[in-house]
Amino acid sequence: DVNGPCYIRFAREATPIVTHESDPLTFGKANVVRYRGETERFIDAFEVIAADEYQNEREDIAIISNGPELAESMRAAWILKEEFGIETRVLNLHTIKPLDVKAVHAAGRECVNVLTAEEHQVGGLGNLIAATLLQASIGKPLIFDMIGVQDTFGASGAPWELVRAFGLSAEYIAGKACELIARRVRRADDMPA
Repeated sequence: DVNGPCYIRFAREATPIVTHESDPLTFGKANVVRYRGETERFIDAFEVIAADEYQNEREDIAIISNGPELAESMRAAWILKEEFGIETRVLNLHTIKPLDVKAVHAAGRECVNVLTAEEHQVGGLGNLIAATLLQASIGKPLIFDMIGVQDTFGASGAPWELVRAFGLSAEYIAGKACELIARRVRRADDMPA
């Protein structure tokens, strides 16, 4: 139904199926993915809600991702909750253009800690989200960082070996999320009374 050019990017390797056919999918509208507790099947441990229908649950951090990094971001949300008691809002930006600006602004305003996760050179998705957040009137300090391949040359290997080698797996995302939350706590401790 799109009148004009489109770009769809597919990973070469098999990736986990992390959505149900019944999940909302609207062009240009992000989805919020929330970990709800361990289940037999990983996919069933998450609830997917259209971002424009989502009610703030006061999560500690928002992880914004898409594509193959969505599954890693979901695994990170599981690690953060099960190992550290940290609530995470995963924002699935399945459509980059048009960007769901309202969903990105809400994540920044409501979560205060924002982390992007992309599976290529850091800065594509991250820079887009950073600029979008800077244009918003958040009204309070925001802690922000990006997960992605650092400024380095590529390497050869199996896809999942490269995800780990470049620090793109759930464990790295969860570790960076913990760093952001700790940074927020330190900043609050340093503020005058």
